[in-house]
This record gives sequence, C-alpha cells and structure tokens, in this order.
Amino acid sequence: MEILAVLFLLLAGVCGIGSLVCFIMVLVKMFQNDQSTLGIVCIVLALCTGIGALIAFVVGWMNARAWNIQQVMLAWTGCIVGGFILWLVGFVIMAMAGAQHGGQF
Repeated sequence: MEILAVLFLLLAGVCGIGSLVCFIMVLVKMFQNDQSTLGIVCIVLALCTGIGALIAFVVGWMNARAWNIQQVMLAWTGCIVGGFILWLVGFVIMAMAGAQHGGQF
C-alpha cells in the first residue's frame, strides 16, 4: 500500500516540475512582450514567498490570447489541478496505510 502512495506522490512531483516549466515559459513571454519589470517581480516574489508564481499565473491567463500561450496556460492549470489531486490521494493512501500499521510506517 505504501508503494502506491509513493507512486502518487512521485506523480505529483512530476506535475510540480511541469508547473515549473510552464512558469518559466510564461516568464519568457513576459520578457518578450516588454513586461520585464513584471517578470523580475514575479521571479523575486516566487523565490521569496511563492506569490510570484500566482501573479504570473493570473497575468498569463489575462494575456493568454495576446501572447499566444493558451496551450501553456492549459497545461499549467492541468499540472496544478492534477498535482493537487495526486498529492491528496497519495497522502490519503499513506494515512490509511499508517492506520493499518497502528500509526507507524
């Protein structure tokens, strides 16, 4: 049972890597479309608080058609939703396995 939980958590990690790639692609589009200040702010805030990725996500959706990044934004949304679901399922399985073993793994 624990192996299944680890598999779900690894797949959630893959979604996280996909999300990072999409974040970088949106940042590149910001710089290409003369939004350098916004790109720098998103980078700094992503490294400091993580809110920069949220800002990039919202700005990316707002400009998806103008910057021609609809597919990137759909992929990023899928990575976020899929990663969350996989993470949640992995931890539920892990909790169920822990309950079967008296709370110890």
